[in-house]
Amino acid sequence: MKTIIKVSFAVILMMLTGCMQTRYITEKYIKTKIEKHVPNSFSTIRTYSIYKGYLGNSSYIELTGYKYDGNKALVIGADKYYLARQKFQGDMTRFAEISYLQLNIDEVNSILVNHEVLIKRIKKEKLKTNEEVYQDFTVNKELFISLHKTSASSGDVKIDFWIYGEKYSVYKSTIINKLEDFVKY
Repeated sequence: MKTIIKVSFAVILMMLTGCMQTRYITEKYIKTKIEKHVPNSFSTIRTYSIYKGYLGNSSYIELTGYKYDGNKALVIGADKYYLARQKFQGDMTRFAEISYLQLNIDEVNSILVNHEVLIKRIKKEKLKTNEEVYQDFTVNKELFISLHKTSASSGDVKIDFWIYGEKYSVYKSTIINKLEDFVKY
C-alpha cells in the first residue's frame, strides 16, 4: 500500500511540475517594485529575459535584466516548493517560497569574471576517492556562486547560485553566455 502511495505521489508531482507553464515572477517584481508608477503619467522600462526554468529539485529560477531610469541591472527570482505536513491521507498541499535578488551591473560582471577563476581553481583540484571540493565566490551577502567537484566528476558542468542559503544549479554553458549577452545589451 505504501508503495502505491509513493508511486502515485511521484506521478502527481511529475505531472504538476511537468505541466507548469513558464512563470513571470521577475516581471511582477520589476513592474511593481522597481518601476515607479505616478498617477496621470507614463513610464517606460525595458526588460531582457536571460533565463527561466524549472530545476529538478522542486525549484524554479528566473533571471531578467532591465534598463530603467538610466540604470541597467538584473533581478533573480527563485522559488522552492515544499510539501506541507499531511493533514489527511493523500493531502498534497504545497507551499512556494519566492525570493528576489537585485544585482547591479558590476555584480553581474563579477559573476562573469570570477566564474572563470573558479573554473581554473577547480580544475587544479586533485581529489581522493569519495572526496568533494567546492570553490565559491561571494557576489554579495545574499548570493554566492559555486562550482562543485567530486572524485568522479569534472566539476565544470553546472554553476550553483546560492541565493539566501538555497541552492539553484544551472548549466554553465547556458547561463554564462546569456549573462554575457545581457552585459553587452
